[in-house]
Amino acid sequence: MAVRLIIAWVLLAAVVGWGAWFVARASRQALWLRVAVAAIVLAGCAASFWMYGDHLDKTLGAVVGYFLLWGSVFVLSGACAGVVVGTLIALLLG
Repeated sequence: MAVRLIIAWVLLAAVVGWGAWFVARASRQALWLRVAVAAIVLAGCAASFWMYGDHLDKTLGAVVGYFLLWGSVFVLSGACAGVVVGTLIALLLG
């Protein structure tokens, strides 16, 4: 199961990275701002994994909230990683 999640995360990051590279038609300053914002959000996702990943109450609401929160963080972190990589590639090639 963990390998499937890693593959899904990498595929998500690759698709978003391709999209970020494809739509990189803004000025260089705007592209660097996009990289900075995505990197900050990605660092926030990583910090939330490290700080709050092992805390879980035993109620149904807490379990449902846990999966909704970490599912969102999973998708957001993949998207942010893709934006950072795709935009950096666009900046280096353009």
